[in-house]
Amino acid sequence: MKGSLVARILNSLLLLTLVAMGGEWGKEEALVKKYVPEKIVLTDAAIENLLQQPLSLNDCVAIALKNNVLLQIDRLEYNRVYYSKWGTRQSLLPSLSMNVQRSEAADVDSLTSREINRTFDDEVSVSLSERMPLGGSISFTRRLAWATNGNTRLTDNPGREWTISFTQPLLKGFGYSVAYSDVKLANLDYRIEQYRLQNAILGTIFQVKEAYFNVLQQQKQVAVTESAIERDRKLKELSQAKVDAKIATRRDVLSAEIILQQDFAEFVNAQTELATSLDQLKNVLGISIEGEISLLQKNLEFTPLVIEEDNWMQRALENNMTLKQLETSLERIKFEQKLSGNSRLPDISLEGTYSALDDQDFQDSRTRNWTGRVRLSYPLFNFSGRASHRRATLASEQAEKNLEDNRRFVIITVREITRNLKNSQQRLDILLKNIDASKEKVTFANTMFNLGKADNKDITDAQEDLLSAEVDYATELAIYYIEQARLEQLLGGYPIINQ
Repeated sequence: MKGSLVARILNSLLLLTLVAMGGEWGKEEALVKKYVPEKIVLTDAAIENLLQQPLSLNDCVAIALKNNVLLQIDRLEYNRVYYSKWGTRQSLLPSLSMNVQRSEAADVDSLTSREINRTFDDEVSVSLSERMPLGGSISFTRRLAWATNGNTRLTDNPGREWTISFTQPLLKGFGYSVAYSDVKLANLDYRIEQYRLQNAILGTIFQVKEAYFNVLQQQKQVAVTESAIERDRKLKELSQAKVDAKIATRRDVLSAEIILQQDFAEFVNAQTELATSLDQLKNVLGISIEGEISLLQKNLEFTPLVIEEDNWMQRALENNMTLKQLETSLERIKFEQKLSGNSRLPDISLEGTYSALDDQDFQDSRTRNWTGRVRLSYPLFNFSGRASHRRATLASEQAEKNLEDNRRFVIITVREITRNLKNSQQRLDILLKNIDASKEKVTFANTMFNLGKADNKDITDAQEDLLSAEVDYATELAIYYIEQARLEQLLGGYPIINQ
């Protein structure tokens, strides 16, 4: 009967604890599934298959989210923090301990050195203790003990005893948040790590897009330089033909040769830059640097973007992962400040014990004991507690300032990107017109040269202008899309849709 009563008490305490936790287990475990490494992207076999064919931008992002080395390190750190939180579940469960011991004593005759009497004391005790929601603790102990002389049970040793003890702080250490501070701190650390991992994922996606657009830019630069070299060759051949026909001078041939060699030098530089860009892309993807990859997309196309600065600003302040991480860090620091404030209070505790001794063999051994006490302790002046609270307060103020500084940085960056996008759109419009005008200039110069009304200097000048305009356009277009990718990262992954 007594055992069933104790079991009901302990079950009620455990149920109360779980209710107080608000079902935190299931909710937190569901959040983990969002960034389990196996769920992020592709399998190794799928990646190997993708690398055998030209890669789209989405392919590159998917490969990087699986293979990027720094992101793998970030995911390992995420799992490490998760298991730190997962381990705090133990504090919600009761602690069970058991002790078994035997002691032996012998009386020896001092004259004959013979053993007169030998006794054995045996004891088995089982204890179950549980943390209480308001900071106290309760424990139940069942103790069985007996003494024998080898054959006969002795009467001076208790038989069966059970004890219930509890302690409840009233000031220092009182309250649910203090009692389960380790659980709350672990959960906050886990939330911080979630935002940090999301930020790392968005950063990796940005790096992929930046490297991808740089490769497309270099590919375009190689292509336009090749076209320029082909124009230079034709000009040189035409100039040589005119020299042979005595209608042009050697100067025209030399001018054509000079621009041809200049464009060859630009072509070599463009090829080198393209190889470097491809290596950077492979590094971000986390694949073999020595391997060969190609891109499905060959050129970037200019698509005007609707500028929504106010909308972007609002989304950045709401969804930026760095800000969310700092906001949660501030919440953690304020909780630590609350704990340090509690540590300044006097330690006043209520303690109680109820024990029952019941030996069925010896009826006169039955006893019931109640014990209650109030314990008070407080360190003189409590310098340590006061200093700890002051440090926590200063840390909270520092975290608030840091959060405010980062909010200002986000606002400035959104405004900067907005200006850059506006500037790029205007420059791209101008460069497109410049390319059209340069092409027309090249055509006109060729016509006039063929009619003998101009030398090839007009053609070389026009071709230089065309190459310069095409290179500038490819560079500006890459900058335009890289800025969009940077804005998407700043907005917490919110897509920027071209109109």
